[in-house]
Amino acid sequence: MLRTLLAALVLLPSLLLAAQFEAGKHYEVLETPKTATPEVVEFFSFYCPHCKAFEPFAQQLNKSLPKGQKLIRNHVDFLRAAPAELQAELGKAYLVAESAGQGDRIADAIFNYLHQQRASFSNAHDIRSLMLVNDIPAMVYDAGVVSPKIQSEAQALKQRQEFYTQAEALRGVPTLIVNGKYRVKLDGLDSAQFQQQLNDLVAYLLAKKD
Repeated sequence: MLRTLLAALVLLPSLLLAAQFEAGKHYEVLETPKTATPEVVEFFSFYCPHCKAFEPFAQQLNKSLPKGQKLIRNHVDFLRAAPAELQAELGKAYLVAESAGQGDRIADAIFNYLHQQRASFSNAHDIRSLMLVNDIPAMVYDAGVVSPKIQSEAQALKQRQEFYTQAEALRGVPTLIVNGKYRVKLDGLDSAQFQQQLNDLVAYLLAKKD
């Protein structure tokens, strides 16, 4: 009897979340295959004003994820604001900062540089300069941006972007895709409870079995 009661208590949070969220309203089921392991991917661009507005929510979402899980941040290169090569370079710069444990701080700095200061990048040197001004050591940045690890991660960003674009699952940014199968409908969340609903919805989708 006690064992049955404990099992019911464990299931209760997931049952409540299931009752709270609806396919078509809060999330969409994609035609893409489900990933072998749970994952949350955010497609975003530093050039996107909507992504800047979403940034605080993305950072809090990352902190709310289950132990061992992290938000995979996939910078895209298809916005018209800058050449694709420059956008890809910015994505690599973020990867270096993230690898150094400075991802959130540098993301804020890049967003502010582009949207608050209304500045721009002309080349990779400009991006490097911003990293150094924001306390990423030159040796760390210069070694990191050409390292096999960062090169491999940058290639993964591009491949993931192309895969979901071709599958018509990625149409703009910001976009959140959970387990490769569920796309979060950000406009379906209650603005008054946005952060909590976002955290709960992603937790629900991560645990979803079908």
